[in-house]
Amino acid sequence: MTTEALKSTPITNLDAVPVVALTTGEGAPGHLRSVSGYVTVSTTMAAGSTYRLVRIPSAAKVKQVLFESEAQGAGAFNLSVYYSDSTVDGTQPANQGVIVPTTGDQFFASDIDCSSAVAQVDKTNESGNYTLALRNKPLWSALGLTSDPGGFFDIVAVVHTTAVTTGTGKLGVCVNYVE
Repeated sequence: MTTEALKSTPITNLDAVPVVALTTGEGAPGHLRSVSGYVTVSTTMAAGSTYRLVRIPSAAKVKQVLFESEAQGAGAFNLSVYYSDSTVDGTQPANQGVIVPTTGDQFFASDIDCSSAVAQVDKTNESGNYTLALRNKPLWSALGLTSDPGGFFDIVAVVHTTAVTTGTGKLGVCVNYVE
């Protein structure tokens, strides 16, 4: 059996001569920010309905996405990333309100069953799209964009193939990130 002594990229960069500077959130210390939001789902919402839950800067390095829902009777949700629909936050007009095209509607999670209540649960990489290797990158880069579009992204719950039958329950997220 072989013994290993591996170092993460941030440790390797700190051991380099000269030291390779790390920026906040890319393995270097940073101030963790947290934003949370919720909506009350209407009754009988069809597949494709969207619920904008929180807004974060395009350069945020997302560390955790926590999801929670009251019982919706039936319904399954994906957690995705859309461009902000605001006309005053620096999001480019051509992007406002549309899904980030590189990800589909399942960037963080897919098919979260909300027929019964869902206690707060970590959905940061439930879909397999937001791997450990991406969490030290700005969200725009993790999403596969080639440059920072500026402005903000919204974390959005999208009703997937199973529609909501009774609704009226709250659903929301808490997103922890570093800028």
